[in-house]
Amino acid sequence: MSRYPPIPPSSLTTEQYKAYDEASDICSSVFGDKFLYKNEDGAFIGPFAPLLFTPTLVDPFFKLVVELGKLPGLPGPAREISILATGSRFKAKYELYAHERVAASTSLTAAQIDSVKSGKKPFGDDALDEQGNVAFDVAMELSHKQGPMTDANWKRAEHAFGKEGAAALIHYVGVYAYTCVLLNGVDAPVPPGERY
Repeated sequence: MSRYPPIPPSSLTTEQYKAYDEASDICSSVFGDKFLYKNEDGAFIGPFAPLLFTPTLVDPFFKLVVELGKLPGLPGPAREISILATGSRFKAKYELYAHERVAASTSLTAAQIDSVKSGKKPFGDDALDEQGNVAFDVAMELSHKQGPMTDANWKRAEHAFGKEGAAALIHYVGVYAYTCVLLNGVDAPVPPGERY
């Protein structure tokens, strides 16, 4: 059970309801039906439930998510590899649950997704392409190691994605590290009956 349980829409304050309403529209357009972000009562779950306890952060959080999605240069599979690899570091159940499903809508295979979310680089028949390898290595380095990213991984990222795409990759790792810390801090579970 989350430390910040879902709040039914009928119990939201005026400020919370305004944030809920705006966030609902964004979740629907960004995530669609790839994963559950509301329970059967219509209350937010995952990272969205605790955000309603700090409603002034809802708008900036979702603006960041939307703008992040607009950054050029990082293909969908590489984006999801970076998110799942970051999630593997933090073991945030809900993040792994949600982005396993988003990753499944890309060209990544189930075996590749399972490996990455376990913190292991796929190999053999399931090996990632070069962009996937770079996204995995950069995400693992940034989420596991203190200090600057190595020049070798920076050069690989810049070569694979260009400066804009490399910046997007770094942003994704940072934003999802934050999201994982939020999820772990509130002990956000996966939806009932779902696995991660």
